[in-house]
Amino acid sequence: MNQIESINLIYRNPEVRGGRPCIVGTGLRVIDIVMAMQFGNRSPDQMAEDYQVSLAKVHAALAFYYENKDEIDQDIHEDIRIGLELAQHGWGRPEKSKLLQNAFDNSLIKYRAALQRACEKAITGVGDDFEKRVLALMDEETV
Repeated sequence: MNQIESINLIYRNPEVRGGRPCIVGTGLRVIDIVMAMQFGNRSPDQMAEDYQVSLAKVHAALAFYYENKDEIDQDIHEDIRIGLELAQHGWGRPEKSKLLQNAFDNSLIKYRAALQRACEKAITGVGDDFEKRVLALMDEETV
């Protein structure tokens, strides 16, 4: 007869982190681990070191995520929505957020590439330095 074993490394407490699932012995949420993996490209070993938890706890958090993916994904979307809303109102420190900074950098790269293509189409015969002036103005605006 098989005996089902359970690894109790994830807990919920309505008074801790809004009742979201956390790693036992910490206030570290499962979504913190998932977001570090998905958006920060962190490996389980790196996350264990970063958060000073055992590798088993990181894997337990990831297993919990895959077992409850819809719920955790919804929590992640809500956290991002709240973070962006707060940032729009001047709360928090979005300039210090690696995730927001990476998203901003990627958007800026795409924007600059699109603008450069548009400039190339629009400046035929205008002069070689026009594109340089536009890009210099963009640099001034983003500083």
